Amino acid sequence: ASDVYKRHHLDWHVSHYIKVILDEIFGKENFRNEIIWAYPAASAKTRRFFIRSFDSILFYTKSNEYTFNDDPGIYMEYSDRVKFALKEDDKGMFYYRGGSHNGKRLSQKVYVTNKGIFPRDVWTDIPYIRANTLEYQAFSTQKPERLLRRIILASSNKDDIVADFFCGTGTSLAVAEKLGRRWIGSDIAKQAINISRKRIIDVWNSNDLIDWNKKYKRRAQPFKIVRNNEYSQAINTYKDFLVENIQMKDIISLIQDTKFVVNISENDSKITVDLVDYFTPNLKLIKDIIKNRIKNFSDWIDSWSIDFNHHEHSFFTAWISYRTLKNRKLDLTSVPYNYKDKGKHKISIKVNDILGIETIQDYEVVIT
Repeated sequence: ASDVYKRHHLDWHVSHYIKVILDEIFGKENFRNEIIWAYPAASAKTRRFFIRSFDSILFYTKSNEYTFNDDPGIYMEYSDRVKFALKEDDKGMFYYRGGSHNGKRLSQKVYVTNKGIFPRDVWTDIPYIRANTLEYQAFSTQKPERLLRRIILASSNKDDIVADFFCGTGTSLAVAEKLGRRWIGSDIAKQAINISRKRIIDVWNSNDLIDWNKKYKRRAQPFKIVRNNEYSQAINTYKDFLVENIQMKDIISLIQDTKFVVNISENDSKITVDLVDYFTPNLKLIKDIIKNRIKNFSDWIDSWSIDFNHHEHSFFTAWISYRTLKNRKLDLTSVPYNYKDKGKHKISIKVNDILGIETIQDYEVVIT
């Protein structure tokens, strides 16, 4: 498609290198903006250089045909300087003096609107995420939803696809979901996928993007997690090297040998599942700081979910329990699931632990 656009968020370490590469890929003529996202910096002890308190966002398009919306939701508030300088004309309209002047005549009148001011390429109105906010996920590179809101509103329309191939905590995905966009997210880290998954499921409990003081209160649309299983072939190919250098054999064993125990009970065609134990072998690979915090088997569990009518190659989450930073409670008993049809049914249960390891076990139940 010709209306594809890309925005790359970078800090001062690599932005100058990446821009050269992106110019080569997209063409210098398709570079639209370098946006400076400036945010208040925490106090720093250094006096060896100026405190770093901004990131760069490089905005490229695939061609001259691209979407850019003059959406009210992207506007910035007027600065305090403008607010203090406002005057009212004889029609009750508010304005301030803007533009250049030569000292002999007054600068032009600029009338203000309820929308605010159209954004320049320096954004100072979006603070960094603080730990006391709903969206905080304790992830070092997490971006605020307000930042993604401005980018997505400006550069896409409803039902467009927003893709984030380093999705981290899933901010882009959550914002796209709340703005009515379709989305694709990927990440090499299992923890990132687990966090993103829980965040999308919990999106109803997050802030509304139109009225930040309200909850969103709408469930996410169904989504699917697809995994690239090619890593197993790569592990076999380089097995000797990995075992010799970084003890990959033990790590593989840790991933493959995790298992859990459940109790499945039936009552009047209803199935209830209890998670009763979880086993993590090779504890020597796990740091003491983590092991010392484990008082019960459930402390290993980050989330677990059940597909009560499992079909091959497809896991449909019919029930789930998961922890968040604000709510650490984990239900170990599922709600009863009512089967309408008698006979055999396949149940698939998925457990994700705090190390990012996912374990899936299948069971068969018979409804009589």
